[in-house]
Amino acid sequence: MKTTDLEAQNHLINVLEKNDGILYGFAYVGDIVPDKIRHLPYAITIGLPLSTPIVSNIVSGPNQAYYDEYLSLNDRLDLITEQLKTQIEELGYLAYAISSSKRTDFVNIRGEFPHKAAAVRGGLGWIGKSSLLITRKYGPRVRLSTLFTDLPLQTNNILEKNYCGKCKNCVDKCPAGAIVGNVWSDGVSRESLIDVKRCDIWKIKKYPQFHGHVCGICVAVCPHGSKRTS
Repeated sequence: MKTTDLEAQNHLINVLEKNDGILYGFAYVGDIVPDKIRHLPYAITIGLPLSTPIVSNIVSGPNQAYYDEYLSLNDRLDLITEQLKTQIEELGYLAYAISSSKRTDFVNIRGEFPHKAAAVRGGLGWIGKSSLLITRKYGPRVRLSTLFTDLPLQTNNILEKNYCGKCKNCVDKCPAGAIVGNVWSDGVSRESLIDVKRCDIWKIKKYPQFHGHVCGICVAVCPHGSKRTS
């Protein structure tokens, strides 16, 4: 008997939920995906939480433990995404995985697709003033990966409310002065929220041992993440 679309999605959910602490969301992204994968209009966002004690210790700047955690979660996400891709293909559908952290446009400092775009549509959270995805459960203390497919997914509802309010912790504590402080809404550009080049230059200059990959102060000072105790 041929597997139905819903049965296929439920199978993927069972696979995903074998991972402790995982977040996942299903979204339609056919209008915003790159042209080369326009035939894969659905996205599965996968998120894993960063260690609370490690992130809480970087309010003044990153350290080796945070960098190691960042790399470790990226590797785990890429493995989960590839495993899910294999599962989808075995069910008879197409799939394409986006690496958790890989730049493809070094001039504009972008990856192949912004994970947070699919994450917002998949109901996982909203975009904070820091230009990061803010989740209700973990705040911005998550790493993300994305999988595209032609499997017609039952999608999640978008979280309508932005819960940043008047908070400006990330703006005030950004050592590079890169966060503008504007409130995100659908259609607002990344550049109106954060000067990514200024952020990048500061990270490379201040912490060359981490190759410009991490700072994390805006992640650490966000109240939505600091409420966690474990």
